[in-house]
Amino acid sequence: MKTNSYVLRRIIQETPDVRSFIFDFGDSPFSFTPGQFVIFRLDDKRQAPLTLSSSPHDQKYFQVTVKRTGNFGTRFYDQMQVGDAVSIGEPMGNLKLDVNASDPVCFIGSDYCIPAARSFFYYILIRQPQRRITLFHELTDPSQALYDNEFKHFDQNSPLTRVLILNQLIRPPGWMGGLGRITPVMLRSLYLENPNTKFYAAGEYPETKFYQQALQSAEIPKQSIVVERWS
Repeated sequence: MKTNSYVLRRIIQETPDVRSFIFDFGDSPFSFTPGQFVIFRLDDKRQAPLTLSSSPHDQKYFQVTVKRTGNFGTRFYDQMQVGDAVSIGEPMGNLKLDVNASDPVCFIGSDYCIPAARSFFYYILIRQPQRRITLFHELTDPSQALYDNEFKHFDQNSPLTRVLILNQLIRPPGWMGGLGRITPVMLRSLYLENPNTKFYAAGEYPETKFYQQALQSAEIPKQSIVVERWS
């Protein structure tokens, strides 16, 4: 597989254990569809897929978002410094926004598994501002609300509807979002509002299994569902 080298230019601390890493395209720009990932190679033995969290309309840089977890994620999070270069392969993956459609989009994810939703949102905001996108973001803790300040900036007059759901039964002080888990009723209401809505879900195995069951219970057609399992 063809690879190119890219230089890290900026690091953003998103949550206590999640960072975004911004790289210059340099002399080797690549095109991608919102939702795709690239394989990062730190060395011959350490490599992993990372979803692009920026939009393809950005011509000077691209971004990935990494949680400090697992062997690769912990090493990447701890050791990458501005000025470091990494080898990256071609974009791939089936969790792709249909950029030729204008139908509504629903994205479902937990904690750090929503980088593709950020890519979806910025593409839609710039290129398809009349297209609706709903984000159901499940959280294990309020501190895990990834891209929270960015999305809050667009709370008004944007295509995004964001629903935060805290996976707890007791409401913490100051928490104004929902409690529990996403339900088939929530998903079904979007489908009934517009049967052309496309549903995307991303996460680790337990989450994606739960989302698939919820989508099935909501009687969402299989052809309207795209799921990406992270492990």
